[in-house]
Amino acid sequence: MSHEANEARLLYLLSELKLPAIKKVYQKVALEIAAGGGDFISYLLAILEEEVQERRSRRIHRRIKEAKFRQVKLLSELDASALPKGISRTLLNELASGTYLEETSNIIAIGNSGTGKTHVCTGIAIEACYRDKRVRAYTATELVSELQAAQEAHQLHRYLKRFATWDLVFVDELGYLPITEHGADLLFQAFSERHERGSVIVTTNLPFQDWAQVFQTERLAVAMLDRITHRAHILEMNGESYRLKSARGQKKKPRKED
Repeated sequence: MSHEANEARLLYLLSELKLPAIKKVYQKVALEIAAGGGDFISYLLAILEEEVQERRSRRIHRRIKEAKFRQVKLLSELDASALPKGISRTLLNELASGTYLEETSNIIAIGNSGTGKTHVCTGIAIEACYRDKRVRAYTATELVSELQAAQEAHQLHRYLKRFATWDLVFVDELGYLPITEHGADLLFQAFSERHERGSVIVTTNLPFQDWAQVFQTERLAVAMLDRITHRAHILEMNGESYRLKSARGQKKKPRKED
């Protein structure tokens, strides 16, 4: 069989076996290995590593897309100097390592608007995607809307069962917008379904003593806090708004002469 026929057959088999990375690099890697005096095992190892890395990259991309983040915000993009007091890069790296997922513990970021809660928690959740965890992100109002729609379609039980299967659920902006008493009850059911089964990350602008404003009754708020704060990492993120600080900095810059 000619060289051209062999190569065509090779490309066909790589497509059939779904090995796109090897298909893309097998010639380049062969030249590199030959130039370095490597043997067949070195070549096979190199192209298989290329394939594994490519598959991992695609899998992470799928995980991030599946999570439905409103914005992709990485921990590496954070300005450490702008973080509230007590929130260190060391602490965030520890959380990003994912041990809280193994312990099914939660993360709750509390603080006023603009202090970086969403960026920090999105970054931690994306790190979970990098660890091949299945993540789902919502705003609190989005989650309540989905729960109500599922109940109206007589699919609430099925929805809650699926809600419990995510490795991590991230609920942003709890307390920013009012929730009806019925919506609060559904939200409580959803969090109860995950209690001690899977981790949640929550951002809120309300201190714990004000959670009755969200859950309508003191009884429901206490029950919710009992579940969500069990083995939780609490990030207190009060301080001056980062956006407001940036805006002030822009105003202070001297204007260029025309």
